[in-house]
Amino acid sequence: MPDPSRTAPYPEAIHDNPVYEGSDLAPEAVPEQPDAPVFETFTTGVASLRGGEIVVTATDSGLPTEIVVTPEQLRRDPDELAGEILRLCRLATDRAGVARREYLTTLGLGEQALSLLGLPTAQLLAQSELADEAEHDYEPRSWLDQGGSTW
Repeated sequence: MPDPSRTAPYPEAIHDNPVYEGSDLAPEAVPEQPDAPVFETFTTGVASLRGGEIVVTATDSGLPTEIVVTPEQLRRDPDELAGEILRLCRLATDRAGVARREYLTTLGLGEQALSLLGLPTAQLLAQSELADEAEHDYEPRSWLDQGGSTW
């Protein structure tokens, strides 16, 4: 059998027992970490069809995080369904962008920095929602509408 001191280049580096023989640090000796400031890395927005048949949740950067589609909507033409989902994703992204702008404003970010980020304002969101409603022949829900008729 070969001599272990000759085969291992560093025989003193191999130990059968733990090297550290001290006691564990007492809990009070471990320095307490300060509370890290909470910073939201993204904001989400939600958009849906009027009846809730399609609901899309997306981040302020446009990433859809949740898409809920009813079985009736799945029977639609695939191109129409995809177009509807993309439209709702854009709307949810704009809503998340407005929420992100408000969040960053509360943190003290200036208007110039916010404009460089390209986040929409509440006015731009309102204009885009009105244009979307006009383009898709959609009117906001009213309490006067009852089963397709107006009181």
